[in-house]
Amino acid sequence: MLTEGNWRWDVVHSCTNVFCLTLVIAFVITQLISLFRITKARKQNMVATIQERKFIPKAPMIDKQIGDVIESVMNYGEVFGVKKVPYHRLRLHDDEALLRSQLFYENMKMRRCIQEFSPRPVPSKLIQNIIKSAGTAPSAGNLQPWMFCVISNYGLKATIRKIIEEEERSTYSKKMGADWVLDIAELKVMWSKPYLTEAPHLIVMMKQVEFAAHLINDSNELTSTHYNQISIGITVGILIAALQDAGLATSITYPLYGGEKIRKHLKRPPDEEVFLLLPVGFPAKNATVSDLKRKSVEEIIRCYV
Repeated sequence: MLTEGNWRWDVVHSCTNVFCLTLVIAFVITQLISLFRITKARKQNMVATIQERKFIPKAPMIDKQIGDVIESVMNYGEVFGVKKVPYHRLRLHDDEALLRSQLFYENMKMRRCIQEFSPRPVPSKLIQNIIKSAGTAPSAGNLQPWMFCVISNYGLKATIRKIIEEEERSTYSKKMGADWVLDIAELKVMWSKPYLTEAPHLIVMMKQVEFAAHLINDSNELTSTHYNQISIGITVGILIAALQDAGLATSITYPLYGGEKIRKHLKRPPDEEVFLLLPVGFPAKNATVSDLKRKSVEEIIRCYV
């Protein structure tokens, strides 16, 4: 039997439940509104940052090597938030384009590794133009993670040569001690690098390693890219082609374990590392090259039509 006391208690209990439920609903709505505002503001800040071409720094990290897993996939040459402008270039007829491509190939097939240089001076302006050409290379996010250190001072070239030779001598000696049987004279030929000082200029390619740009992908998510190794590799290719086009020669030299010492001598920041060295000059009249054969076009092309 429902008494007046029970009825009052049920009313109070129901009101309390409704009140608590209202508070819970209000709290949930408030949290959803706050989350929406925070997300919207964060996206607006990201877009504004990209439009201003200011990339958000990330904690230092070592650049990935080619072959490592890359977390994000993007259009390599695309830069988000940058204004688009019309592209204008001279239009070539098919015959002229074919002729240019053939002439370029005829020039490039003469490119060889040269380690004997002429004492003929190389104008600094010529080196600058070649580096400007290399600097047009594409890079992820247009970050351009490279620095060209041009060394003409003989003393500094000699210091770098000594570092490279000591590292190579140590490397070859350890390897010889393990399983090689070589004459000392032959060993000296391997680690000796006289061309590093004989060439009028020595270009040391520096690569940014402790830097990754943050970009927004198609899903408006913040991602990072690690394409510095690829970017600077493309740059070196253009640099070598520009050297060949100008009648200059070079020999790609790797720093092995001497890169850090070279970086310090060049007073470059810690976020850069030596990628490789290129002695630059005109080839000597008596220069010799290895009799190597390149793969035929049939061996390097697969056409899908």
